Amino acid sequence: MRILYILHQFYPEFSGGTERVTLNLAHAMQRAGHHVQILACTMQPVASHLKAKLKGATYLVHQGLPITLIPHKSLPNTADIGFDTSHALVENLAGWMEREGFNIAHVTHLMRMGSALRAIQNCGIPYLITLTDFFSACYRINLVDQANAICPGPETGTACCNKCLVPPWTPEGFTGRYQQAMGILTAAGDRVCPSEYVATCYRRIFPELEFRVIPHGIDMLALAKTNTSAVRVKDPGVLRLGFIGSMVPQKGLDILLHALAKIPNSRLQLRVIGGIYSDTFHVREVKRLVAGDQRVELVGYLPAVEVYKEIQEFDLLCVPSRVPETFSLALHEAAAAGVPALVSDLGAPAEQISQHGGGRVLSAQDVDLWASVIAEIAVCPQMLDQWRRQLKLPLRVEEEAFFYESLYRRLWLSAARPDE
Repeated sequence: MRILYILHQFYPEFSGGTERVTLNLAHAMQRAGHHVQILACTMQPVASHLKAKLKGATYLVHQGLPITLIPHKSLPNTADIGFDTSHALVENLAGWMEREGFNIAHVTHLMRMGSALRAIQNCGIPYLITLTDFFSACYRINLVDQANAICPGPETGTACCNKCLVPPWTPEGFTGRYQQAMGILTAAGDRVCPSEYVATCYRRIFPELEFRVIPHGIDMLALAKTNTSAVRVKDPGVLRLGFIGSMVPQKGLDILLHALAKIPNSRLQLRVIGGIYSDTFHVREVKRLVAGDQRVELVGYLPAVEVYKEIQEFDLLCVPSRVPETFSLALHEAAAAGVPALVSDLGAPAEQISQHGGGRVLSAQDVDLWASVIAEIAVCPQMLDQWRRQLKLPLRVEEEAFFYESLYRRLWLSAARPDE
């Protein structure tokens, strides 16, 4: 099959969770013998000496994957918050898709890609969507309203009008966005969620539609190949905490740092792994807190293989998110490495720990509670042994790819024989 993966952004410019999920899945399909291409958007010009087949786009190859990048300036002004299309871009993309002869398209994020979706539909290419977050239902992505309260959903756009009516939005704009999302999701051959938590939310928001669950797979082979002989010598008297995520307020790193500041124990260490993509007030506050605590080290962005090495050195992963996480690759990678976790009581990580064990669920922004639990573990590290025994082995990338490949074949064959 000729498979096109579509998402809002990709390597080498961005390396978040959705990008890594798409990268792993695309590599798995290549290994299975399929022709794979990536279509994404680029925010800044990306250097490449290769000639693009799509007019105005950049073509490059990253880790063996052919990638076509649409410049952000070619998109409608509202592309970051909605599904509006550019007629010229739709025509350009449709011609390129027909020339490439794609059999199936897999959308892993809808942001900025409304024109690509329209082009797919115009070409009659069957597609499925993986809902890696809540952008389809919420322009703020996380189902958190302007007052930073958890929102149950748009209620066909009326709840958005009541809670998030800020420029450039109008009541008609919100109801129109919901209807656009409904149309895109309805036309999809399949709608996949990475966790039961996400599926439950989408079933409530779009009750007329069906959603299936396929968890993101973990690259167990990469974990197994990690060179553990290069791991630093561990001090058995030190509790090693780990945080993995971009330095944005939603990830709650400052909550963890404030909690550590309340614990005088010098036998604690925290390694913070993740990219810094802007100089915001939150980043400056985090750096201020880190500068005042010698137990904390900002490691910065690391390639996936290096992250695996870091995880194996952790005693405990901390996921203090302020918003509902839809999956958390870090949590499942830590579980595969035998590392338990403390997680906030929002989203899929909280459900995972509550149902299977392997850690503890804490109130999202209760700094005192985070401090007291970490201090307790530092004094009684035997708690970690019980949590390790409860850890559930996650799905492997190869298993995830097997499920998706079966969906691709079903959609492709159904499109080829529409009357059967």
